[in-house]
Amino acid sequence: MTTPARELRVSNGRGQQLAASFQPAAGGALAPAVLLCQGLSGIRTLVLPEVAQALSAAGICSLRFDYSGFGDSEGDRGWIDPAARLADARSALELLAGQPEVDASRIGVYGHSYGGPVAIMLGAESAQVRALAAVSSPGSGVDMLRAARPAWEWVALKQRLSEEHARIDQGEQPEIVGIDTIFPFSPKFAAGYAKLKQTQGGTSALQGAEGLGKDHFYLSSVELMAEVQLRPAAQRLAHCAALFISGELDDTAPIENLEPVYEAIPGVKEWIVLAEADHNDLDSDPGLRAALASVTDWFRAHL
Repeated sequence: MTTPARELRVSNGRGQQLAASFQPAAGGALAPAVLLCQGLSGIRTLVLPEVAQALSAAGICSLRFDYSGFGDSEGDRGWIDPAARLADARSALELLAGQPEVDASRIGVYGHSYGGPVAIMLGAESAQVRALAAVSSPGSGVDMLRAARPAWEWVALKQRLSEEHARIDQGEQPEIVGIDTIFPFSPKFAAGYAKLKQTQGGTSALQGAEGLGKDHFYLSSVELMAEVQLRPAAQRLAHCAALFISGELDDTAPIENLEPVYEAIPGVKEWIVLAEADHNDLDSDPGLRAALASVTDWFRAHL
């Protein structure tokens, strides 16, 4: 029987308290541990509990958390800010390493969907992170955002952002838009996600509720997302064994955009591309189960 998760709070260094859940490893001995980084939804209660259970059964502790401004965590609602998410992950990693069940010399990080960039950047900057796994990760920010729309829509969006700057400089409030304006989902993904969220919800889209920070966000989040540069981070992963897992048919995080990131990794690495799988397939079983089998093997081998 799996030991129940322990609810914790993470202080993120910006005066905010983040909700977190620590999952001990089965067996009770001092164990390696993995930080779990959520996707666009920003919350720890979707998909990550399944990841935590798989790791626990493999003898690995984990910590999952809500980013600031999401779920049960404090913070301003409405921003998708990768830099802030990375800072939250740093604080969560410190808390994880300090748990009495954890062998702090054997630490890894896992990123699901839009949590992939957070995991890659955290692994790059922290010598403590010995291994990482990124499932359904997109590529760098501009590549990800451009892949989701035709070229003319990308040009129009950049013009809209320029106009937004001018309005804010004049003292107006930031514009709030639907998630589709920030990151348009393909019809196939949208249909698959609508079905998926009836059961548990996916991590690539939002949790199905409405409101600021759930299905509506500040338009200026686009600029924050565009700043993510994963290739330079990948070049700093010589110390960190990196596993990527992607669906061959992923039209939300196309594998072509991840190729330059993978190629830049100088150390131990592996990229598993699951045939006939799309983004939603890796959010739930049997695709998630198949991905987690490889993830747990990777962490057992490299932690």
